Amino acid sequence: MKNKLTFWFITSVLIIIVGYSLTSIVILPVLTKNILPKASVRILEDKAKSDKKEKNNVVSESSDSSVSKSSKDEAMKLFELRRREVFLHSQLELANEDSMYLVLDLANNVAFLEMKGIQLHECHILKADISNSIKMYHTESLLNWMAEPFTVKHIDATIPKIVFIEKIAPKDTIEANKASAEPVATRLGDVFIVMDFDRNLRLVISQSEKPDDEGQKIISAMRAKYSQAEIKKSVQALIKLNREPAMPQISIVMPKTDATIFYKALPVKLKMIIKM
Repeated sequence: MKNKLTFWFITSVLIIIVGYSLTSIVILPVLTKNILPKASVRILEDKAKSDKKEKNNVVSESSDSSVSKSSKDEAMKLFELRRREVFLHSQLELANEDSMYLVLDLANNVAFLEMKGIQLHECHILKADISNSIKMYHTESLLNWMAEPFTVKHIDATIPKIVFIEKIAPKDTIEANKASAEPVATRLGDVFIVMDFDRNLRLVISQSEKPDDEGQKIISAMRAKYSQAEIKKSVQALIKLNREPAMPQISIVMPKTDATIFYKALPVKLKMIIKM
């Protein structure tokens, strides 16, 4: 009887420890908001002290029971104006560069391919999912995170960025006449793109059309690769009792042709700005 009680006591303690570890190290970092890395922009540094003072005033006012609803509305309007200011500053910065860039307007579900402030291609985002690490922030932390354009660090895709067509030169005019004069259109592969940016951001682009058997196999393999990487991080977190902040992720769905155009047209050192 005594051994049985000891067994159940030890088992209960182990279950509590494992449950606590899973909740605090693996589950909570994914479900709740994480620290967003700050961007360093000169235009914001001059206003940091004044904004911090103003924010403290808003917080102290909101803690008072006599705060009116109008003051909270004004604070929200101020935050929206600051967010628009950050977006316009980043857009102006990229407009001065000689390269195309991506504008992700999640407020209106539209993606733009721009250069020098001119829209070269527009695509309607059919579906957008934003992780809790982003959408749970409505403070200065979000503005500091979005204060400058995001620069891509790594891109993984199911389609090649550049397609090469190998043609063997004919030996004589007879063989040349047999060759087809019209180039054969290349097959558009099914699209699944993963872009990792600086400041711990991941953008996933999927096509809205159902992929064929070959495309589904390739997409499933890529999804499995990233899922295995997350499982590996979780296991390492349990072993070390320390998990890195979860990577905020934005997943968007667009038509296959638009996704292909965006991927092939954007530069290797892609820069992106987000409007939310």
